[in-house]
Amino acid sequence: MFRSNKVVLFILINVVIMSLSACTLGQNEQPTATPPDVNAVQTTAAGTAQVELTNIAAAALATSTLTATSAVTNTPAQSVTDTPAQAATATFSPGELTWTPTATALTIGGTDIASLTGTPTITPLPTSPGVIGGPVCKNARFDGDITVPDDTQFHPWDKFSKAWSVRNTGTCTWDQGFYFAAISGPPSMTAHPYYFKFKKDFVPAGQAVNIYIDMYAPGDPGEYVAHWHMFDDSGKPFGGDFTVVIKVVK
Repeated sequence: MFRSNKVVLFILINVVIMSLSACTLGQNEQPTATPPDVNAVQTTAAGTAQVELTNIAAAALATSTLTATSAVTNTPAQSVTDTPAQAATATFSPGELTWTPTATALTIGGTDIASLTGTPTITPLPTSPGVIGGPVCKNARFDGDITVPDDTQFHPWDKFSKAWSVRNTGTCTWDQGFYFAAISGPPSMTAHPYYFKFKKDFVPAGQAVNIYIDMYAPGDPGEYVAHWHMFDDSGKPFGGDFTVVIKVVK
């Protein structure tokens, strides 16, 4: 019985096998699977990754905003302050002009002509603060020659009238006692001072006066110079120097 069971089992198995074989008749043969190429897969994956990374980087660059990492600070140069120098205060030291006249006598054509000559000296006065050229009580300025300009020619003993324009640049009036006289020069060109005797002759501050002095040319050919000055009512000279310059020719 055991042997017959084995036979039956064998027959059943063959029947099943034949049934399965009959089911697959007429079907195409299935292709045999080819194992994948690992190197090719890695190469393809690397290429795909590189393309994706490139696309991502381009997109990020297009949408990104440039941000400055540091700002440049412009520090202006330190300004220079120009402080003007303090104005200097000048000290004006006027001098006192002293003149000691020497009387001489000159006879022309039987006429005696008095003349005063001398050498002026300057004595410094006490210093006082002020501006150089500032106003003083007594001062005089040469404003021009009215007659006999410098180097005018004369013959020996010619008579002429010299005139200057003299301006009172002080603050005091030239009144009675003031006069205009020579301090040096040939006797014939230093005579006859001009006196401010009358009220009509007074010269207020700032005004000018024309002073005429009669003179004679010396008797010898040559060039001659005489110096004249203003004097106050105390006999002290002041102001500028007034000259007469002539040439005597034969």
